[in-house]
Amino acid sequence: MIYQNKKLDNNKKVILSNYISLSFLQAANYILPLLVLPLLVRTLGTEKFGLVMFAQAFITFFNIIVDFGFNLSATREVSINKNNPSELKSIFSSVLIIKFFLVIISFILLCLIINFFQRFDSNKAVYIYSFGLVIGNALFPTWYFQGVQKMKIITIINVFAKLIFTFLVFIYIKTQEDFMLVPIFNSLGYITAGLIGLLISIKNCSFSIPEIRKIKKVFFESSSLFVSNFAVTLYTSCNSFVLGVFTNDSTVGIYASFEKLILAVKNFYMPIYQALFPWLSQQNSIEIQKIIKRLSPIILIIGLLISLTIFFFADEILTLVYDDKSILSFSIVFKILSFISLFSGLNMLYNNLYLPAVKKYKERMYILIFCGIFNFILSLILTNSFDIYGIAVTVLTTEFLLLIVGYSYYMKSRVIISELE
Repeated sequence: MIYQNKKLDNNKKVILSNYISLSFLQAANYILPLLVLPLLVRTLGTEKFGLVMFAQAFITFFNIIVDFGFNLSATREVSINKNNPSELKSIFSSVLIIKFFLVIISFILLCLIINFFQRFDSNKAVYIYSFGLVIGNALFPTWYFQGVQKMKIITIINVFAKLIFTFLVFIYIKTQEDFMLVPIFNSLGYITAGLIGLLISIKNCSFSIPEIRKIKKVFFESSSLFVSNFAVTLYTSCNSFVLGVFTNDSTVGIYASFEKLILAVKNFYMPIYQALFPWLSQQNSIEIQKIIKRLSPIILIIGLLISLTIFFFADEILTLVYDDKSILSFSIVFKILSFISLFSGLNMLYNNLYLPAVKKYKERMYILIFCGIFNFILSLILTNSFDIYGIAVTVLTTEFLLLIVGYSYYMKSRVIISELE
């Protein structure tokens, strides 16, 4: 009994330590963009800023390909096998090899697209330089550090990378003509962080060529999560991309200025879920459901408070951060997006924490595919007719749909388990 209590206390300490580390990281993710974004918008103007954001949205598709769902599947497997050195090394090496080939495939696809589609014909270099984000994310084994529950390393390295980007932007971005330096500096920060993270992980878990059978197993186990994450892209980065296709870079720049602020708020929940996930995935289904039930009202209250604050003080927030008349003239869009904080916090609780923890990857995949396709179709319809307002309504509607479907599955699972007891 004493041993069990000590083990429970240790688990709580690890979760708390991870939560503090990830909270610090998210604070950096929130504060540093607030320092950089106003400078970029004012210096580059909404058109050049929109071009850079459009390129980032486009590159996100390749990030999803290279990640291939390992942020959840590999994290879970590393967490389960962290005390089994042989199996851990095999998982670690397999993931790195798969990512290496996916980076090559992604870069070939990028080159084909920007050379054969007119929308990408001008400023090709922006897309090439932005691809450094994909390389950096592929190099950095976040999934490994999360699995072994060493979040401090993730925090220190990622904050370091963002500081590099922030420092370079403040020193070198002086005029609109400097817009090409933004993706270069961003990629430099990501690649530096990736290399440092990779070297540290290899020092702790040596790399070796695994059997082909093992590589195939790791690849196919994560395939459903890849489809899920690609579906997520259809209702996140896809929105800026669709807006850029139907409108222009200036409109994308205005929308991106809102989206970046909302994403910073949305990411407020991530430290909680990332810190809990490795530990939660080791619990039984009944215990997992109890924990989710206890978290639900807390997330609801936090989300409601944040959404109402943004809604009622939208003009003041935009004036303080950007002080741009063209952005401020669309403050109603920012107010519409404010409720994403409420809906996304809860839908991530069910779809990003609960379902992966109980290893319901396929169910999660079906939910995200359905909502992703719904978002993509609705965005095409509404953006064509209502421009930036259409995309805002689309995003909010999709977040609400994700919440309804995720919660419905969670309640259905509770009924099934209670009947089996």
